[in-house]
Amino acid sequence: MSYRVGLFLKYLDEEYQASIFRGAAKAAEKEGIELICIQGDGSDNPIIPVSSHTALNLDGIIFLSSVLLNNSSDKAAQKLKDAFKPVPVVSIGVQLKDIPSIICQSETSVKKELDHLMEHHKYKKFLYLGGPKDNHDNQIRENVIKKVLEEKIKKSDKYSLTVKNGILFSESDGLKLAQDYCNKNPKKNIDVILAGSDDMAVGILKYINSVAPESYRKCPIVGFDDIPLAKTDQIALTTIKQPTEKLGEQAVQMMWNILRKKQVAQVKKIPSTLIIRNSCGCRGYHDDKSTHKDEHPLQREQFLRDVSYYGQEISSASDFSEIENPLAEFLTNIACRDFALAIYDKPVKNIPAKARLKLHITDFIIEKKNDATKLLTLKEIFKKILSSKKDPASPRCLYHLRVGEKRLGFILYTVDKNSPIYVSMAGMFLSHAIDRIFKFKSEKNRARELEREVEKRTAELKKESLRRQKVEEEVLKISDLERLRFSLDLHDDICQRLAAMAMICKKDSEKNPELKILFEMATETLARTRQYAHDSFPVELDFADICEALQSLCRESEHFNDLKISFTQSGTPSDLTSEQKINLFRIAQEALQNSIKHAKAKNITLSISFTERNINLTVTDDGIGLNEKNISKNDFKEKRRPRGLGRRSMEYRANQLNGTFKIESGKNSGTKVIVTIPKITSAEKEMS
Repeated sequence: MSYRVGLFLKYLDEEYQASIFRGAAKAAEKEGIELICIQGDGSDNPIIPVSSHTALNLDGIIFLSSVLLNNSSDKAAQKLKDAFKPVPVVSIGVQLKDIPSIICQSETSVKKELDHLMEHHKYKKFLYLGGPKDNHDNQIRENVIKKVLEEKIKKSDKYSLTVKNGILFSESDGLKLAQDYCNKNPKKNIDVILAGSDDMAVGILKYINSVAPESYRKCPIVGFDDIPLAKTDQIALTTIKQPTEKLGEQAVQMMWNILRKKQVAQVKKIPSTLIIRNSCGCRGYHDDKSTHKDEHPLQREQFLRDVSYYGQEISSASDFSEIENPLAEFLTNIACRDFALAIYDKPVKNIPAKARLKLHITDFIIEKKNDATKLLTLKEIFKKILSSKKDPASPRCLYHLRVGEKRLGFILYTVDKNSPIYVSMAGMFLSHAIDRIFKFKSEKNRARELEREVEKRTAELKKESLRRQKVEEEVLKISDLERLRFSLDLHDDICQRLAAMAMICKKDSEKNPELKILFEMATETLARTRQYAHDSFPVELDFADICEALQSLCRESEHFNDLKISFTQSGTPSDLTSEQKINLFRIAQEALQNSIKHAKAKNITLSISFTERNINLTVTDDGIGLNEKNISKNDFKEKRRPRGLGRRSMEYRANQLNGTFKIESGKNSGTKVIVTIPKITSAEKEMS
């Protein structure tokens, strides 16, 4: 008999959960179990999507409690059982009452680590920078540390322990905690830092080895988890290795026995292991790269680049049809054979009973017969997309698309068990794109209602026109906010990964020509990605005047392109509203990009002039000029979008400022973009 088991976790975009998934997938393949990894659900008060798991016809549930639950109370355990009743449940990471549980036994390893630090290195003053105070895993680690050191403190006042907690087990939280501690204690008063996780340790190291007070440089540090980055020569982190893959394997094995009516233990503990490297003060560790089982760095870089390109492609989508082609291309690039996208009728708080199957791909082929307009029950959708033959080596993943509390739909996909992280990362972009489309459609519907009102009440034409302009202004704000979010995502996620890749490659680049090439590629890609992030939302607009921002834009554009870009200004600059600044900057940015990409120009001049009543912005180039006949279908593929869209965007922004937009051009005679907007009055300044 074949069983279908659901693995509930948060997201596969970090190593702890991805490693548990790999272990579970390996065991499921061995036992012939159909595993479905369900991402994006579960909370401290687990209102689990019963309609979702019932529609999937799951025979068993494996629940990653260490991530999805903030406490291990009897009440939480009972709610979990009630949510899935009568389906059996296995818990990973947290021991829950009356629920078979697989947990990591870490107390012994933490004690060994502390003994090593105190006996071998003679450290006495400890700083623990941990995760969330109420988190189950953090409580175990913190309690062991306190218990061991309190015994030492009773015997000698030379020992001390300081504890600080973050909100997450993340790099950024580790960095913030270290920064806060060093700011309050500029003179080093500790011997060693105990980090709540390896991710936190990486963030702490970034701070203390770069901008922390000099006395903290090279401060010994230890972590917890043993993520891949901890093994590198640059980090060489002494840490405690959680048997995450084994946790996943044993959870599946336990569920396998439960489904076959075999007796299982209520709790199974798997020991962790102390890994001693160089960060604690020891020496002699060297990364043996031959033991790495991860994908090749070039493949990883290409996948990350594919995710980035995909995010850019759908960032301006205003309709579901504009998502399909970029999504299909991305899935092909990462070798995702089977994929389904289902979208609810509207954003909802709880999972509804029905959805529309917008896209269905089987063996890389889009199903043409699929009726994307038909509303189907979740059971009908799952029956259809799960009916295809399953490859045991490629488990399925269900990713709930959501933004905050809003549920938008879900994707169900099959991917190699070693690379689900990339689809999980792409799911974030897809969620925000769909949310934006819903907002856009909502605004579009509002605009249509306004138009019908205008037809009925011509006497109120002016009033209704102003309301429509406000709707258009809201759409622009949504677009700019999305640019900011995309810019931050690029900088905080992709750039950090590229920087880490460059650090790894740099170590032996002089000895290995291939690593040197890879290092240069990673460095160049990092620089370009940072530039993309900056171009998406330039921070100087927040504090610089428009002239400084435009001059900076010219310098940066000239730096990355082989042509001369000049900036001139005339007249006395006047104060602008934030709306005027961002729209003028976007117009200049779009006009410059058009000249750089399409005009084949050698010289470009950006000018701004201030007269008594108006502000004039011009962008002039000496290129080939506009020739509408040259705009072909290839422009859609090669340039990612038709050139006319940029022109409409500039005109749209000029109209928002009650200004005028004009293009002067002729074949082989260059192009001039001219925008004129009125200055704001004193009364308007006070209102803004």
